[in-house]
Amino acid sequence: MDAERTARIAEVATTAGPVWAESHDGRALQEYLKEIGCDGVDAVMVTRQVVGCGLGEAQEMFLTAPCRAAELAFHNAFMEELERSQGDA
Repeated sequence: MDAERTARIAEVATTAGPVWAESHDGRALQEYLKEIGCDGVDAVMVTRQVVGCGLGEAQEMFLTAPCRAAELAFHNAFMEELERSQGDA
């Protein structure tokens, strides 16, 4: 990651920390991140920093949050298409 993106993720993690500290609720954290426009990979990276977890746990927290239903649907459709294309090769 470039320095600008790293700084932006660190800044968002600082503002999101109190949300996590208040409830230790991944859904609340994702709702907050979505509200402030932090999506995709950036939201996963912020989640890793705030929660202090690994990439897999952060991805799971991101994709299973109800406010991220559209992202989960896209992920599932993409993975299905990827699997289908691998069968054609």
